[in-house]
Amino acid sequence: MTGLLVAASVLVTGACAQIPQNGGVQRGDVTITDPGPVYLQPRGPRAGAGPEEIVAGFLSAQAGGVYEDWVTAREFLDEGAAQAWDPTVRTVVMARDPELDQVSGPTDETIAGAPTDLDDGSETDEPAEPVLAEIRGQVAVTSQLDAEGRYTEATVGTLQDLSFSLEQQPDGQWRITGTEDGTFMSDSNFSTIFRQTSLYFPSRDGEFLVPDVRWYPSTNTAAHAVNGVLAGPSEWLRDSVSVVAPEGTRLVLDSVVVDEDGTASVDLSQEVLGATDDERAMLRAQLEAVLLRVSGVRAVEVTVNSAPLDIRTRVDPTRDPMPALASPLVLSGEAVSTVSSSGVEPVEGLLSLAGSDPTALAISVTGAEVVYRSGRTTIRTAATAAEPSRVLLTGKDLVAPSIDRFGWTWSGDMLPGSPLQVVSPDGVVTAVAADWLDGRSVVSIQVSRDGARIAVVSRDGTGTAGQTRIDVAGIVRGDTDIPVRLSDALVAGAAVVDASQVVWVDESTLAVLAQGQTSGVRTVHLVPLAAHSEALSGVEGAEWIASGRGRRAVYVVTTDGELLNRATTGATWTRVAQDVRLPTFPG
Repeated sequence: MTGLLVAASVLVTGACAQIPQNGGVQRGDVTITDPGPVYLQPRGPRAGAGPEEIVAGFLSAQAGGVYEDWVTAREFLDEGAAQAWDPTVRTVVMARDPELDQVSGPTDETIAGAPTDLDDGSETDEPAEPVLAEIRGQVAVTSQLDAEGRYTEATVGTLQDLSFSLEQQPDGQWRITGTEDGTFMSDSNFSTIFRQTSLYFPSRDGEFLVPDVRWYPSTNTAAHAVNGVLAGPSEWLRDSVSVVAPEGTRLVLDSVVVDEDGTASVDLSQEVLGATDDERAMLRAQLEAVLLRVSGVRAVEVTVNSAPLDIRTRVDPTRDPMPALASPLVLSGEAVSTVSSSGVEPVEGLLSLAGSDPTALAISVTGAEVVYRSGRTTIRTAATAAEPSRVLLTGKDLVAPSIDRFGWTWSGDMLPGSPLQVVSPDGVVTAVAADWLDGRSVVSIQVSRDGARIAVVSRDGTGTAGQTRIDVAGIVRGDTDIPVRLSDALVAGAAVVDASQVVWVDESTLAVLAQGQTSGVRTVHLVPLAAHSEALSGVEGAEWIASGRGRRAVYVVTTDGELLNRATTGATWTRVAQDVRLPTFPG
């Protein structure tokens, strides 16, 4: 798509700079400067352009409009359409330029730049008939942002129809009179203009910071992020975290100034004075967690109407925690075992699972307790020298268990309409409501390490091959931290096909075992909650996955018992153990 100029400052050292050919090697300091955002400069309409060129130019100018309030893009619209069009309601990311066709109106050859008033100088009381045209098209969509920067990945092959009404103006120029709201841009322009930004909100007990990932323009990112924090979490997460900023709290000047030392000044309105000291301390922790990840920010100063905000308490909630184990536990023979550079060794104190047909493992957050699925019908604790095995849950076809940080064990039957169930540390079984799972069969679950969210793979009630869905929902807890219900779901990894297992890689990324779209071989897919999914290289016979924190801590085991991971190179699978199965990290 044409119509955009890229403006950037580039320092070139050419003929006047040479690599020294002699002399000693000297040590020196090198400073690499962040070049800052690249600005796209849109072009306005060309005089005499026909309807199709006007529409193409309008679409092309929209990306750069993020920087200049879409002033140039509105030049392609007539006065009424320019006032009515709202480009901020959504951002649609296109895989390629749209295909456009003129379906009505004069052709380019007869209308380009042609005036509509009479040429012979005669006068008439009858108004001239408007000269109209219509352009239709279709665009392949890869993703979409809503007005608050929430990202949704599109399923493979998603197409959106486009329709534009145009009218030739009194001066002979064509302008668009009707178009739908929103901004359309290419994937490359989206990557240039927007930055992924995690907002953070405290868990209900204040122990953890839970991310709510957004995408904001690369200019004034800090102000966008602070406004996002003050506005509160997304609806699906709202009942699973706490909001500490008093209602009505806002930035005084709708900006965050970052000085030459990297200190970001967050000047809040007086409503923040209604927060308790503990709430102010948590708000500061939120703002630091968000802003210290913005380029150029090294410290955060919170003020109220330019005066330092009085905060006497310091809180330090955990963000993106590391699992208690550096490598997964596996089943070697009938023994739950550790994997290390020295080999595979049984876990001291755990008794053999011989005769119990273990088909899945789960480990408590501390790593101190192991439960397993016996066959497909029973969830049990692993026996120790001091404690015999106990039955936690029975069913007809139970999903592999997950243990949250409060000690609740999650499972449930994989039958259509069967609810998720949790077992308390003292053995009480409770069903967890989730309306969006009605009529679906749960395939795999894992609770996030912060305990506020759960990832779910489910299949539609027909059991159609490949018709799986990956969702993340907030866990709404009652007294004693009992899970009561799941929030509405956030759909993730819409492009991933035939998923069979899900685990958490970090605070905002999942690993999913699913079919590769091109190879057909089952492999691991990295599924960010707010970005494109990525299929890792295929693994023949991939059967089970596990993950610590980070993509180099992802493991896969094959049907032949080979345990592979990518820690060595980060790009290829390397064997780390053999004759093992069911790798598992805490969670």
